[in-house]
Amino acid sequence: MANSVGVSRKFIVDLESGKETVALGLVLRVLKRLGFEEPGLHIINDRGAEIAEGFRETLEAEDFEFALRLISEYATASLAEGRPLLAQSPELEDWQYQVALAAVTKWISSQTNTPVPQWAADIARPSEAVFLSEKLYPVGEKMKELIRAETPPELRELNVWIRQRSLGTV
Repeated sequence: MANSVGVSRKFIVDLESGKETVALGLVLRVLKRLGFEEPGLHIINDRGAEIAEGFRETLEAEDFEFALRLISEYATASLAEGRPLLAQSPELEDWQYQVALAAVTKWISSQTNTPVPQWAADIARPSEAVFLSEKLYPVGEKMKELIRAETPPELRELNVWIRQRSLGTV
């Protein structure tokens, strides 16, 4: 951190320990490096927007294997943060991924004991079952049974079928 901001390690230690005489200009540089900007010091690094854009780009490229990995990364990062990182709808053209992300967001909310973002609460349950892995290869009935048995209830409610272990839980 000290090197990336251009301050001494001692300055970072003083700042972290709450020393009252640290230079404000240097504090602002550290805060900016951490994702804050002046005035008002609001967060400029929106992880949810980054995640949504990653899904849009990946799905546009039809890289469904990587998109499945992104579901796991989204779940893992959200659990580590203690809240769903997609506070706003990712607004995907792929309705299956839109519903799946809503279901995963609801699951994250239940795991972190946080409110479900409104966009995820409002999503309608599709009549067609969503097995995202079928975008990569055919899924046989025995495998679908296994997936159904290991899918969390929040996903089942939206007819989305992903094994809990595929969510990359921490």
